[in-house]
Amino acid sequence: FFLCHAMKVEICHFSGFRIHPGHGKKIVKNDSKQYWIINKKIEKHFWDKKNPRKVPWTMVYRKIHKKGLAEESKRKRTRKQQKVTRAIVGASIEMITKRRTMKPEQRKSAREAALRKAKEEKKKTQQEKRKTNQPRQKDNRAKNQKGGKGR
Repeated sequence: FFLCHAMKVEICHFSGFRIHPGHGKKIVKNDSKQYWIINKKIEKHFWDKKNPRKVPWTMVYRKIHKKGLAEESKRKRTRKQQKVTRAIVGASIEMITKRRTMKPEQRKSAREAALRKAKEEKKKTQQEKRKTNQPRQKDNRAKNQKGGKGR
């Protein structure tokens, strides 16, 4: 008979303490908000509009200032994410790891060599263009003016 019915435990609005059946007071304001208050001391603080975060004996204050949390519960361990390197389109994993392990001096020399190579290729293409595009002879024909007063 008594085992099947669980008792309803309320929580004090101001202090955060548990209120068992038969204790405390429910305050209903004009805007129909309901507040459970455990005793007269807390009720006085509630009506004086004290901030429970600044009152040292409230649960909110204790939680903010990390008082007595070690006994209640240990922190849940979170797994660290493992970094995985994947190949990107146009670059294999080996190439990426090779580039990552390069020393700054090697990187600089490789960059300079690549720039030198690119400049040489550009020069070659420009020389080829010059050979193929020889300057045309000027058109010596008289240009006729179309209309207008310039005679």
